[in-house]
This record gives sequence, C-alpha cells and structure tokens, in this order.
Amino acid sequence: MRVGVLATGDTAVRAAHSLAAHPVIDDVVVIGPAKSRNFKVVETADECDLLVGAGAKAPAAARRLGAPLVWDGESAASGVSVWGASPQGLTLALASRETDPRLVALAHPAVRKGSDHKARFPDPLGKLETADSVYGDRRLAVARSPNQFAACLAIGADRRVTIVDDGAFLSGVALGAGVAAVGESPRPVWAAALAYLRTATEMGLVMAEDL
Repeated sequence: MRVGVLATGDTAVRAAHSLAAHPVIDDVVVIGPAKSRNFKVVETADECDLLVGAGAKAPAAARRLGAPLVWDGESAASGVSVWGASPQGLTLALASRETDPRLVALAHPAVRKGSDHKARFPDPLGKLETADSVYGDRRLAVARSPNQFAACLAIGADRRVTIVDDGAFLSGVALGAGVAAVGESPRPVWAAALAYLRTATEMGLVMAEDL
C-alpha cells in the first residue's frame, strides 16, 4: 500500500513516521508543495492508494487529488474514506469495545478546559475537570491536560481501559492508524474499532486495563 500524506502540519508529519514503520505500508510519500528530509515529495496522488491528512482543508485537497482520505475530522465529508482518526475517535473506539460504558473521556493538551464534572485519569494526569461534548454524534467528556501527556479513558461495567502517552505522539498515531479502518464504504474509526486499535498499538500506543 502506498500512502500519500498531505502536508497539513505536525500531526500529519507524525502520522507519516508511524505509517512508514508499519509493515503493511509499502511506501509513504508527501504530497507537495512541501519539503521533507525523510520522505519523497510528489506533486500528484496518481500512485497512492490512500491519502492521510489533518485539518479542515484536507478533504478539499483530497478531492482535488482524486484519492480517498483518512481524516481527523469528526464527520463524513465528500472524498473522505475514514474519519474520526483523532484522539477523540481513538477514545470512542476504545469505548465501543466495552459493554455499557459509563464514562468515556479524553484528556489532551489541545482540548478546551472543562468545568462540568471531574474524572480521574491515569498518572501523570490525575483528577481533572471535564466538559461534556459530542463527537461524531457520541457523548465524550473532554479535559485539558495539565502537561504534555494525553489519556483516553473508557470505564465499563466490568473494567477500566486506558491509553496514556505524549499528546502529540498519540495524535499522530490516531491519524495514521486510521488506514486500518478503510472499508467498502466510508465510515468512522470506531466502526472498525478492533482493527483500528490493533494498528494503533502496533504503532506504539499501549492499552492498559483494570478489572
């Protein structure tokens, strides 16, 4: 599989490095205009099976290039094959594997500060104020991380499952791992949660659970 990465910022660059190290990816290129010391820069997506990109402008760029897009946006858009490839989507994918999830929450340095409830995240984050939100038509509590770490948290009837890592690294993996969620029709990452989470762990994220 050849993946073209849209030059849309730090998250896309980190996704490119995660993809390049994954065994199912044959080649990673950057779609120019751009400069890269690590990847070949090309002008078209003619030989790309997929595009990966972040940010509001990525779907329009993918449509212009004529290749399906794995995106970190929260909803379907023309030209997008997989959406929700983000820390929020990663959290929802984690929760979708649980029966009767009672709390689904994300702490990340890039999200807004909450004031609705409090949730205890794994160290080194601890107890944080969360804000109620909706992502992809699903409820999600979000909290501003007090440091560079991020945490995904899903508490179900029988267990507590978490992912904790550097926030920027987690965002890059969440985007890159979205290639595993590509199917016959467009869908969010949590619709292919098992494949998505497996790929995210293969790219370096670690899930932990307490029974």
